[in-house]
Amino acid sequence: MKKLITRIVVGVIVLLILVVLGAWLMIDSIAKKGIEVSGEYALGVPTKVNGVDLSLLGGTLRIDTLDIANPSGFASPHLMKSGTFDLGVRPASVLGGTVELTHFTLDGLDVNIEQKLDRNNVSVVLDHVKKLGGGGEGPAKPEGKEGGRKVKVDTVTVKNVVAHVHLLGGLPVTVNVPTIELHDVGSDGAPTSQIINRIVTAVLAAVIEKGKGVIPSDLAGVLNTDLAAAASAMGGQAAKLVSQAKDEALKAVQGAAEKAAETAGKTAEEAKKGLGGLLNKTPGQRK
Repeated sequence: MKKLITRIVVGVIVLLILVVLGAWLMIDSIAKKGIEVSGEYALGVPTKVNGVDLSLLGGTLRIDTLDIANPSGFASPHLMKSGTFDLGVRPASVLGGTVELTHFTLDGLDVNIEQKLDRNNVSVVLDHVKKLGGGGEGPAKPEGKEGGRKVKVDTVTVKNVVAHVHLLGGLPVTVNVPTIELHDVGSDGAPTSQIINRIVTAVLAAVIEKGKGVIPSDLAGVLNTDLAAAASAMGGQAAKLVSQAKDEALKAVQGAAEKAAETAGKTAEEAKKGLGGLLNKTPGQRK
């Protein structure tokens, strides 16, 4: 009898080890699928990830090339596309109900804003976000969940955003946003889809704010109206993040203006010194 019990216990332990090992080996593909499903649910457009590398021992999550497609009918290659970005993970949280991220850093994001005769790609996506956040007729929730697993993240940093604004009958104009730092993005433990929507709307808000004077005022007005409606539908935190992103863009504008003024001042001072030196020379010395 004792031998039978021992065999059963050993068998259960071996089975548990195999289950854990199998989950460990599949965890990257599970994470990849989760991001893609949540992204498409959140934004209403295909979302693809090239690869995911989750290290539970190291507490890191590395995502290679996140590609958010355009809505149907738009010619630019994508809505948003990133290179590789890194997230810090509290390992124990991966196996729980809420994944806890210590940091989220993305360096390099390519954005396309495309205007057609009667609509633009950003407004189409924001209309989907608004319906989703406002409880309207949205898509089916992935696997019966509220847009994927819940995630906690306090700070998100997005660096080197380059937006290409495609206008009717003209060449694209470019808007650069050096850094967007967002706080209290998901300290409430929000579903992955909501985290994606909060970050995307905040990045778009920063681009539009930074693009004042470059993006035509009528297009900027439409985009700002749609952003405000989407943020309002998502709730208070989304609206705060849009405001934070605009503040970050304003800082970038002010910093660029101060740098330009400083450069102009130095140039003028150098020219003044050069002219003064020239005037102090005798006619023979000026040759």
